[in-house]
Amino acid sequence: MTRRTLALLCFVALVATFVPLLGSGSPEAAPIAFGRVHAEYQPNRGKIFVLVIGSDARHGNPNLRADAIHIAGINTKTMRGGILNFPRDSFVNIPGHGSAKINEALYRGGPQLLARTLEAETGIRLDYWALVGFEGFEDIIRTVGPIPMRLSRPVYDQGGSGARLSAGKHRLRSWQALAYVRTRKAFSGGDFIRTSNQARFLLAMLRKLRDDVDRNPATLLRWMAATRRYARLNLSGQELYRLGVLASQVSSKRVRSVTVPGSTGSVGAASVVFIGAGADSIYQRFRKNASL
Repeated sequence: MTRRTLALLCFVALVATFVPLLGSGSPEAAPIAFGRVHAEYQPNRGKIFVLVIGSDARHGNPNLRADAIHIAGINTKTMRGGILNFPRDSFVNIPGHGSAKINEALYRGGPQLLARTLEAETGIRLDYWALVGFEGFEDIIRTVGPIPMRLSRPVYDQGGSGARLSAGKHRLRSWQALAYVRTRKAFSGGDFIRTSNQARFLLAMLRKLRDDVDRNPATLLRWMAATRRYARLNLSGQELYRLGVLASQVSSKRVRSVTVPGSTGSVGAASVVFIGAGADSIYQRFRKNASL
């Protein structure tokens, strides 16, 4: 296995660990879970893709639907990557269940069905899926410390997520980070802005990892301890540490985030997002290059 492939796998593991959940989590969703989409890993010319999922399950509401949906990819030859973001109300075909909102795929068939849905939609062969829980997200933020972010505009959502953030530089603590990534009512763009903000937060965490390790290499141990404590990853401690060292070299500047284009509408009484025709060229580029 090449050094670049190991770096990629660690990037995938970190994506799985740090993407936020948009809800409080059922017992199944509370930990961070990580698995393969297909029984056998078959790298496609140095490209790897991972489906990153956050669930809206919460106490008193056991229905497990996906509120955070992203495909993260990286090209091990160019070490460039991308995060492709999907609004949760995207109206798509769910294999075996007909057309529905994409977030229902998780409820109907778990991460595997959501992965199959996105493979059919995009033509991208996914390698891994990651399902993240609310409690695990907050615990990890508390462990690794506040996440530096610069907000281009204020985020106030007192009636929704509870976010109360001014424009400018912030060091987001666990509850502030969760409120930020959950916020949609504060923006005219609704879920389009929210899914884009989730990807921005993920990239902010990658920047923090690299900055922390550059300042003090021993800091990586704290990140690895948090990952191992709160994540269900089929990795040994030695392997996790090795991948963590390599992942700290991945530059967030080489990972671009793109949200699929679309328009809001309705199907019956339900509000949905119709993915625009322009998405096909994005899928094709991402499928070919694993970068955006």
